[in-house]
Amino acid sequence: MVESRDVVVVGGGPAGSTFAAIAAKYDPSARITVLEREHHPRYHIGESLIPVANGVFHDLELFDTLYDGRFVKKLGITFVWGRDRTPWDADYLEIETIQRDDGTQILDVVGQDFTSLLRRELRRDQPFTAINVRRAEFDKLLIDQARHFGAEVREGTEAVKLHTDDAGRVTGVSWRDDTGAQGRIDAPLVIDASGLAAFGGRGEREYCPDLANFAVSGYFRGADWKIVFRGHAHEATNVFIASVEHGWLWYIPVGPDLVSCGAVTSTRHFKDRLKHVDLEAFFWEMVRSCPEIAPLVAQAELVDDMLPGGKRVQATRDWSGWAKTPVRPGYVAVGDSAIFVDPILSSGLTMAVQSGHRAAYTFNTLRKRPELDAAELWGAYADYVRGEAGSYLTLARYYYGNNKAADSWWWQAQRQVNPAGQLRLDDREAFTLATAGFFPTPRAISVEIMAPLLEGLLGTDADLKNIYHASGLPQGADLERARITVRTPFSLKLRGEPEEHSNPDGLLNVFHDLVADDFDFAHRNAAVPCRIAPALAPIVAALPRFATVAELLEAAPDLIPGGHGRADEVRQSTLAILRNAAKKGFIALEGPP
Repeated sequence: MVESRDVVVVGGGPAGSTFAAIAAKYDPSARITVLEREHHPRYHIGESLIPVANGVFHDLELFDTLYDGRFVKKLGITFVWGRDRTPWDADYLEIETIQRDDGTQILDVVGQDFTSLLRRELRRDQPFTAINVRRAEFDKLLIDQARHFGAEVREGTEAVKLHTDDAGRVTGVSWRDDTGAQGRIDAPLVIDASGLAAFGGRGEREYCPDLANFAVSGYFRGADWKIVFRGHAHEATNVFIASVEHGWLWYIPVGPDLVSCGAVTSTRHFKDRLKHVDLEAFFWEMVRSCPEIAPLVAQAELVDDMLPGGKRVQATRDWSGWAKTPVRPGYVAVGDSAIFVDPILSSGLTMAVQSGHRAAYTFNTLRKRPELDAAELWGAYADYVRGEAGSYLTLARYYYGNNKAADSWWWQAQRQVNPAGQLRLDDREAFTLATAGFFPTPRAISVEIMAPLLEGLLGTDADLKNIYHASGLPQGADLERARITVRTPFSLKLRGEPEEHSNPDGLLNVFHDLVADDFDFAHRNAAVPCRIAPALAPIVAALPRFATVAELLEAAPDLIPGGHGRADEVRQSTLAILRNAAKKGFIALEGPP
């Protein structure tokens, strides 16, 4: 049996369900089928979200349901990580205190507009809180919402083969369900939401060797909460993170009498210890090594009704990695299939719904605007996913590289969110914004502060030598006499961002921007978004050939076809390109010579 659809989604977890729900919501005519191997509700690890996901929940029309009290509200993160055991917080509610000079409560971060988050009809704290979820219930809500909007969902149905044509374009999938029935669905697009299994990934995945860890986790009943807010007993808390000798622990209340607890350690330590003790004994070793958590679970019970198969503990590999090609003709990866970043910042579940949401907007935009180049717009989606994940990855690397000094991580968070002095934040506020997901790219206040901390850690020359801040660019005549040093290859490419208004239409606002080719610079792509006319592409392409700004300005009018502006206008546009490339970290402007 061969069927035909507009899109097939492989996997009904948060990424696949979000894609299907949003795609169907804004285009009811689209024929969308989700193939999910298991039956919901089913268990999955990864319970904690961060506030930046709330925009997706509004679009899914699930925000009120998720925040109706069924899940524990997460007000921030408390860390014990540093030279002593003094706790320090990333309090999401502090984000509300950030104001513009005119008193309006807007998060004024370069490259991001958070106006739409401040919805007047919501309670004042809600846009900047998050939730800890029980995944069996959360995932079922999402897949049921996909059904509600009109997507066909087939549970108990596994995708078993990816089909391609002679040119290598993906054309559909074969499936088999748990009754023994089987068939094939042809579609011009297959969304791979199969998780780390990466059903359609062809085994082409890159890994971060310095973030190759294992997590051993279980669930407690009868355990005390670490953080309880007065007036919100068993309703709101902080996630608790603590470093220990051989790694770190999470402690996440996911219900009034249910706590998720896990220990993350290096692959080497994990394998060495399992030569001498079993998995549950190793878990208890790690938990009891933490003086802040051990007393909370002294009278608690490890339960056997949460994990599959009646297990009390489980081991999972937390190896940060990403698909080399998250998009190719007829194929798009979302969620963990596209990229997985170490769990230290609770970014995985948030990235899943974000990537599914952005992929759905891309799909809908191409159906609405067939004149757009599909390969370019899906390439813009891939750049978005790499950029978001790259920011988390950069911060996670810094976290592990500086586990002796919490202050160093605060500086890294300051580098993430404070590129040009537009936020007057202390270290704690900047760190809070970073852990909440409100940052477009890692940048620094000053190279003098950051250089000693970054040396040897982030791995790119530009992170030390080309960090933009308010006074970081030559001005006026000095700019025109400056030297140009290219830090990474980049080009003028299509980008898309959801329209910012209270009544979204499911479509991307499409424009051209400067985008880096190197994954190490992907986290900079969203910095200082700029709209550059496609006619200026020859100037962007020629830029690396010029040693000085003056030489480029002289040649610029002759680089583009006639009729695109007077010579002085072309030169002004060229200066704007140079400034934006420098702010993104793609070039350095030094001088005058």
